[in-house]
Amino acid sequence: MSDAKRRASRAGIGRRRLLKSAAGSSALISAATYLPGLTLSTPAWAQKGVVKIGGSLPLSGSFEKVAALYRGGYDLWSKTVGNKMRVGDRELDVEWTIYDDEFNPARTAQLTERLISSDKVDLIVGTYGTDTVLAQGAIARRYKKLTIQAGAASARVDEEIGGTTTFTVVGAAAAYPRLAMEFIAKQNPKPKTIATITYDDAAYKEMTVEIKKLAAELGIKHVLDVELPINTQDLRPTVLRLMRAGAIDVVYSTGHDVPVIKLVQECQALQFSPKALFGGHLTTTPSVKQALKERLNYLYGVAMWLPQFPYKDPYFANCQAFANKHKELMGFEPTYHAAMAYTIPLLYETVLRDAPKDDPFNSEVMRKKLLALKGEQTIWGPVSFNDRGRITVAGLPVIQWQGQDPQVKVLYPDSMADGSAKYPTPAWSARG
Repeated sequence: MSDAKRRASRAGIGRRRLLKSAAGSSALISAATYLPGLTLSTPAWAQKGVVKIGGSLPLSGSFEKVAALYRGGYDLWSKTVGNKMRVGDRELDVEWTIYDDEFNPARTAQLTERLISSDKVDLIVGTYGTDTVLAQGAIARRYKKLTIQAGAASARVDEEIGGTTTFTVVGAAAAYPRLAMEFIAKQNPKPKTIATITYDDAAYKEMTVEIKKLAAELGIKHVLDVELPINTQDLRPTVLRLMRAGAIDVVYSTGHDVPVIKLVQECQALQFSPKALFGGHLTTTPSVKQALKERLNYLYGVAMWLPQFPYKDPYFANCQAFANKHKELMGFEPTYHAAMAYTIPLLYETVLRDAPKDDPFNSEVMRKKLLALKGEQTIWGPVSFNDRGRITVAGLPVIQWQGQDPQVKVLYPDSMADGSAKYPTPAWSARG
């Protein structure tokens, strides 16, 4: 094959892959359309009254289900606002471009370059995963563009691109266990020991560092940390190691939903029952209850968002109203991913309402407006950003699954509680 044919073949493969990823999107979140007569010197919004929003997600591979939840959140925002956004004194149509980055940082960088230089997007929404968010931000920084992301909790984002290029609506990883540690230290009898299960990822490691720090401050001895590869599914060796470590009152697993399922299953099989078992921030993922059923009873966790949380925004009176609309339009209950994703274009909408006519998408102007938000009301919660562009949160509310058909109860902080703790957790043989 000649060099010219090889180049044409590679271009064709790349084009087909991009078009394939876009074809799976909804009508509101579609591939970029060629606009005849569009010049590079004049932005699309000025020529045809369009706000172009773009980004990438891992629409294929291990995280495709999570990516679909994010994309659904974007879609819900578009449907809620009639697929329009007010920019200054103009109400403009919204056009989305979402590509499949395959959870690959190099591909994410390539697609972000394409979105900015070829698709001419006005606004960028973040991808999923620390390394991919950093790759996206590196390209956006080169072009002096902003991103708002909800897919990476690691402090690395804050340190490298936070507050200048990237704003983050998910709390810092270190904040996740703070309220859980406060809560557990108040229980009677107060636990004396805690062990952690840490997965080999920056965000999970940051959680464990914070747990160890808080344990020392609260008078609870940290006795063991089991570090595992992030894709670990065999938790039996971990549970056996916990049992050999002696009396452990609290176990806190920092990981995602699949390891939590495996952990609870092995705890039952080996009859290991600490006074409190924390499953981290993904116990509310539907697959966890589907897999564990009544074994979910007594499991603790922390929650980023639930329909019973007392938040509102300009379009929804409360989180339950948002959840109802999501189920009506999407056909299933929303998870926190949808609430976060929905909030990202809402924040852009907020800072663009009084945008300057001559340069409405000026990144420096938007950056200052985002930093100036003080408790902006959203169904994700009050939004304020620190100087690194990270949403400020005291921690994540503590929950527990309760009952033979387990239902989630919010336990802490007291201002949000709708239930009380079942503590200490009884032995498996005494659960009925």
